[in-house]
Amino acid sequence: MEYKGITRDALFLLADNRFRDSKAYYEEHKEEIKSGVTIPMRQIAGIIGEELLAIDPLMNTIPTKMVSRVRRDTRYTKDKSLYRENMWIMFMRPKHDWVGYPCMWFEVTPREYSLGVGFYGDELGLLETFRKNLRERPEEFKKAADLCKKSGSVFFKRQYKRPFPGCPDGLEEYYNAKDVGFISFSGDLDDLKDEKIIEIIRSTFKAYSPIYKFLLSVSDEYFSKGE
Repeated sequence: MEYKGITRDALFLLADNRFRDSKAYYEEHKEEIKSGVTIPMRQIAGIIGEELLAIDPLMNTIPTKMVSRVRRDTRYTKDKSLYRENMWIMFMRPKHDWVGYPCMWFEVTPREYSLGVGFYGDELGLLETFRKNLRERPEEFKKAADLCKKSGSVFFKRQYKRPFPGCPDGLEEYYNAKDVGFISFSGDLDDLKDEKIIEIIRSTFKAYSPIYKFLLSVSDEYFSKGE
């Protein structure tokens, strides 16, 4: 699969479509948006997704199921605008079958692009299992976290106000986290024009792979208990 690139003009059109919030305008420019953003994102999904099977053989690799839609789902939100100006790819197991498992992602907006890895601890037991693994495998986690930081990524910021007991030295920001993951941002949209972005994603996800595997083992342990 060959990557055709995403231009600044394509991202501007995505933003303009969001600003106008008009079904008529979207229908008029639908094919431009699809060819300029949606299809290139699916190309990235196809290229990188196949490579990530070496990290997680159960990862979804169907591009049409990995890339977000331009049309927003407004059923469960107060924001009723019809269209989005950001698009993302989720590199993860099928989400409906593997709720609570980690993912890696790539997102583009008219201002920047970002890369991330992590999971959201909606279930308290999942975060308890994460903290248990930090106590049992602190050095493994530190090495994985250091690789993420060396890639230019930062840890999520949401923390519990009251610290949990038993934290290994040096892991306080991770041990008391409400969400677990790392993210990096870049405003250099010219990276998206050609296959340079493929190499950036590939390199960053290589740095993310140890933390992904760590979180994968946490989810496996938690859900194997049937909790």
